[in-house]
Amino acid sequence: MKKSIVFFLAGLILAACSSQGSIEVSGFPIEKGTTWIYTYTAYDPAPSDPEKVIQATYQVTDTVVDTETVFTYFVAHVKRDWRLINADPDWLRDLSGQPRELWYIRDGNQIYHSNFPIDTESINPDQLILDYKFPLSVRDNWCLLPDSRSGSGKIAGCKFVGRREVTDQGQFESPAGNFENCYELMDIYNGGNIIQKFCDGAGIVYMKFDHAGTKFGFEQTLTSYSKGTP
Repeated sequence: MKKSIVFFLAGLILAACSSQGSIEVSGFPIEKGTTWIYTYTAYDPAPSDPEKVIQATYQVTDTVVDTETVFTYFVAHVKRDWRLINADPDWLRDLSGQPRELWYIRDGNQIYHSNFPIDTESINPDQLILDYKFPLSVRDNWCLLPDSRSGSGKIAGCKFVGRREVTDQGQFESPAGNFENCYELMDIYNGGNIIQKFCDGAGIVYMKFDHAGTKFGFEQTLTSYSKGTP
């Protein structure tokens, strides 16, 4: 009888696990017209008292404004809009210098990105940031930065800096909805790690960074999104 109960419980666990599959490259919707809207809260030490934390909240809107197929690559041009919602009186940091546009480049099952315009005549993934290697799977890891992946340059290798690890899988609840199949990714850096939640069919739904020393960082949460047309 006890063995029957054990096997029954094991079956339930396996069934629950099987309902959450790996995320394929098609799970990242970067078709033209796709829009993500986030709440982005940044925090800093107060100028008058470094032990006190002040913060500001922005609305960040990412929109895929154009796409192009170049040879075997799919290129998606994303424009980003920042809008200040509210800020503490002593808030000084100007986020206007943050990237206002970026480019995703899909190469087979890998997604790269660049903060600078892509020369479509000579796309070279070895010179781009490697964001995702699909299908995502817990314990997968890779080097984000080009110099780390190539083994050349001053930061060859990424054991301690610039490594992205897939650390967990599960559900995620956000103002944009409840997502069943999500992965947690962690970017390893000396100054503090960046945590990201990536969900099937939506993409990035959450990001968080806390500096390892000074009290500053940010938290970004998806509030709504809409898919474009393939």
